[in-house]
Formats: sequence, structure tokens, C-alpha cells
Amino acid sequence: MQKSCQWSVLILGFGSLAVAQEAAKPPITLEELRKRQVVGTLGKPLGTVVEVEANVIAGSELLLKEYDGRYLLKITHVNGQKLDEPTILRFDTGFSDVELANDHFSLYELKHGKKTGRLSSEQVTELEKGYVGKSVRLAVYEEGTFRGIPKNMPSDARIWSDVTFHFGTSIVILADRAKTTEKSRKGK
Repeated sequence: MQKSCQWSVLILGFGSLAVAQEAAKPPITLEELRKRQVVGTLGKPLGTVVEVEANVIAGSELLLKEYDGRYLLKITHVNGQKLDEPTILRFDTGFSDVELANDHFSLYELKHGKKTGRLSSEQVTELEKGYVGKSVRLAVYEEGTFRGIPKNMPSDARIWSDVTFHFGTSIVILADRAKTTEKSRKGK
């Protein structure tokens, strides 16, 4: 019993040392961030155009409140190379004409050609048929941003529901490669 207690103290000691060493590192300056490349979740520097293969998933599958009502991409391949572990990312269609929606209301508009102000859970279930699970091949780039609520919010500030302040990435979709392939076949 005494030996296991000593090991626990030793392990806790090293854990505290690791935390202290991490806290002692100076923060990265904005200037340094601008000079160096940041490698994203896809394994490439942010802003690098790549081709991905992915499946559309419902954010509700992740059981995280921040993804309720959203659709994400579960990326399995980057530039033809299978990832060791698929990665899940938010996406934006940017200025492309890709027929993907990243939330319930955008999906309604995509399928019906008009906007709606309200959707029942039954309508969402019906909308998701043929969409959630859809496989896509896309040209994209990954971008990063800080978002969320800071830890030291003043007591008189209005608080909203969000995640803790952090750096995260998402992808911007440039083109649907399946459509590009289809168009080139028809044009020949």
C-alpha cells in the first residue's frame, strides 16, 4: 500500500511539473504567428488548397450542444491519402456553388428553393434523408480562428451560450470535384 502511495505522489509530482513547464512557456505573439505557418487538422498549413473525400454528418451525432442544428464533414482522405483517423470539421461553402448546407435552415432552402423561419424535428428528420451520410469529393482549404467566451468575463457583462475561448479550424469549400468530373464527361 505504501509503495502505491509513493508512486501516486511521484506521478502527481511529474504531472504538476509538466503543467508548470507548459504555463512557463511564453505565449505566441501575433507577429510570430504571421511569420510561421500553422499546420491544421488536415495535416497541411492553413490556407493550403487540398482535395478531400468526406461524408456529411449531423452535428447532433456528436452529442455536443455547439453542433446541434449543424452539419459537418467527416473527412476520410486528403489529396487521395487515407487519414489514419477521420477528422470532423465545420465547413462554409464560401462563394462556391457547391450544393451543401451547414445547418437545418440552409438545408431546407437548398432542397425547397426558399427560406423558412421554423422547422419541427419531424421536418428536420425528413430533410436529412439522403443528405446525412452523403459522400462528397471537394476542393477545400482549412482556416483557423479564435472563438468562444473568455474565462475572465466581467460580472456585469451579458453572457451567452457558447464554448470556452479557443483556437479552432474549419474548411472553406471551393468546388465539388464530383460535379467537375461530371461536367468534363458531358463536355467530351
